[in-house]
Amino acid sequence: MKEEKTPIQAYTAWAGVAIFFLYQYVLRIAPGLVEPELRSAFFMTANDFSTLGSFFMFIYAIVQIPCGVLIDRVGVKRVVLISILLCLIGNGLLIIGNSLWEAQVSRLFMGIGSASGYISCMKIAADSFPRSNRGFFMGAALTLGLFGPLLAANPLLDLIESTNWRYAFTVLSVIGVILWFSLVLIMPREAINREAVLKWSEIKESILHVFKTRPVLAYAIMTTCFYSPLSVIADLWGVSFLMNHFNLQRINAANVTMQIYVGAAISSLIIPWLCEKYKEYNRGIIYSWLGMVFCLITLLYSDLSAFSLIFILITLGVFSSSEILCFGAASHYTTPETSGTTLGVINTFSVMGSACIMQAVGFLLDVKWSGRMDEQGIRLYSSTEYIFALSSILIFVGALGMLAFFLYRQGLKLRQKEIS
Repeated sequence: MKEEKTPIQAYTAWAGVAIFFLYQYVLRIAPGLVEPELRSAFFMTANDFSTLGSFFMFIYAIVQIPCGVLIDRVGVKRVVLISILLCLIGNGLLIIGNSLWEAQVSRLFMGIGSASGYISCMKIAADSFPRSNRGFFMGAALTLGLFGPLLAANPLLDLIESTNWRYAFTVLSVIGVILWFSLVLIMPREAINREAVLKWSEIKESILHVFKTRPVLAYAIMTTCFYSPLSVIADLWGVSFLMNHFNLQRINAANVTMQIYVGAAISSLIIPWLCEKYKEYNRGIIYSWLGMVFCLITLLYSDLSAFSLIFILITLGVFSSSEILCFGAASHYTTPETSGTTLGVINTFSVMGSACIMQAVGFLLDVKWSGRMDEQGIRLYSSTEYIFALSSILIFVGALGMLAFFLYRQGLKLRQKEIS
């Protein structure tokens, strides 16, 4: 049977939302590029600065499931347009703010606004494209979003160096306004689906399913292991770590840090395809976990050349994309009626875990702080202090990976007992 031709509006809508997904990724990583300026402007300690990442991730995780239902009910266009406005409000608060609470509230707004980005891309792909093309457009949206920080880091840093961070962030807001008006014009308006409702009983059932089914819980834990290094290093602490530990200029540190996204963007299409083709989900997950542990050890405790540093960060990005394998493997333990909500709960699980480790890094930096300050009274952290704090990522990934392996084995044993 010949598949119906996809209307041009579907392609333009997908492209518009994919650009929004890219845009919110740039907003997400922007604080990590101006860490010294933000800590000086808002008088932050490392623990305070970590809240800009963790608050974003916590609220982003919390609204994932409600956001999906809202998209089903009122349509992608309305949700995305409101989301862009929330991002603009958040960015505006950061620009005009002078106190820590204003910066934190700004990140809450941006976290809520960003939550609909990838869900909306998947919604358009699922509803508007033929089955043969859906996977490609879902993967292409993720790849485009991951390339966003890489493409934006240099121009943004050049603008910051030539002007100041508030002006550069204002330019980001102007781009957001242009994007908002563009999507008003190009995206078709959908009908409101009043039957789509958020049922707590379904969410509760999916949460219990994750915790009761040990293999699913193991995969949920592994998604946190894979996502945490990418979010903590690439989104927040990577640039300042490379500046202090490897004595890189900020623009070079940013370029090198963004290589994580290169690895993640490329492999997010290749690794799932290979593991699906050869039916090797678990082996792919185990090898990626071991590879990630090796990359973290090398990054933190080795004296690397510029080429080796770039290679390690690209490889770290490659292994981090194995989060997708965990979602695919977990889906084998769900039914069509529960799969969407269960996978949403797992995604919430992984993002919240990343938010916790983000906050832990800032807390440990302050615990290890030697007392050095600059002339403005802002805390300065040494290479040793960064290594101490970022070692928590390695401990986190190593310990939770072993816990996930144990839970998975226990789940298989229980299943064999039930069968016998």
